[in-house]
Amino acid sequence: MLPFLLSLICSFVLCWPAAGLLRRCGVIDRPNARSSHTVPTVRGGGVAIIGTILAGLVFAAVRGGPDATEAAIIAAGVLLLALVSFIDDLKSIGPAIRFGCHGLVAVSFIWVLGVPDLALEGVASLVASGVLCVVGFLWLAGYTNAFNFMDGINGIAGGQALVTGIGTAALGLVAGLTPTHPVVWLSLLVAGAAAGFLPHNFPRARMFMGDVSSAPLGCLLATTGWWLANEAGWQWLFLVGLLHANFVLDTGVTLMRRMARRERWYEAHREHFYQRLIRSGKSHGFVTGWEMAGQLAVLALVLGATQVPSWAASVGAGLLVCGLWAAFFLFAERSFRASAKT
Repeated sequence: MLPFLLSLICSFVLCWPAAGLLRRCGVIDRPNARSSHTVPTVRGGGVAIIGTILAGLVFAAVRGGPDATEAAIIAAGVLLLALVSFIDDLKSIGPAIRFGCHGLVAVSFIWVLGVPDLALEGVASLVASGVLCVVGFLWLAGYTNAFNFMDGINGIAGGQALVTGIGTAALGLVAGLTPTHPVVWLSLLVAGAAAGFLPHNFPRARMFMGDVSSAPLGCLLATTGWWLANEAGWQWLFLVGLLHANFVLDTGVTLMRRMARRERWYEAHREHFYQRLIRSGKSHGFVTGWEMAGQLAVLALVLGATQVPSWAASVGAGLLVCGLWAAFFLFAERSFRASAKT
């Protein structure tokens, strides 16, 4: 747990100078019609999270070892995402540039980490590898954006990174990876950095994470899951995906509804299920608290499925996880529609 504790302390302490610098530079999020907050708040405080994670990655790269190259390329990708996202925090740079950078980083990470081995031969192996490359690209680039979209209320992104980071590390250990394996320590590094930021953002937000952190965090969480599948077997990607099901399903359903209404899906909005709960009158603490309670239940289901190593157990866990979030989304929708009638 040393990476977790060190990153927690570092991120927590760095938030104070980061907030002061951002405030002096005028990086303030002022409420508008699409905001879920009501008072001007420092934006971009997540630089403390990213600075902490980058320090850990650079240390691993400089120290050398069998995974130094991976650490260096991941650090470069995280830095690129953070810089582009920080510019977007200050002044919108357009979706094409943002998504282009997300895609470039996803391709780079797949190139350095590779694709899971399906133990096939000949043409079947080539076809399977091609399919997995597409899956990996959609997973890395897609979750980067999903995490960014979901960072809209106090504590939700930080809590997600904390639980899923610890969950990925736990899955790595169950899969037989050592505590010093990069998948484990990087997952704990991310979880610790998010935990250090949370007291500054939840339950009352003295600063917001901002795109500078949410996009790289989403990419890192997706990357550790992909790396785990490469090291322990492709089937682990399914269980990792269940840890992220709330963000993936909320984003997916919301985007499909917006596209069906012919809206600009890539523009900021307040149509996610968690946002509809806020608009129905629920507090940030209430919504984030239930999201994280659900996440802890999901983590228990996923770890429980690993104790019965069969596809039936994994599929059963998947059905329960989807049912849990479907119930939460239905509750959010009913609450929103009931409030709209009053």
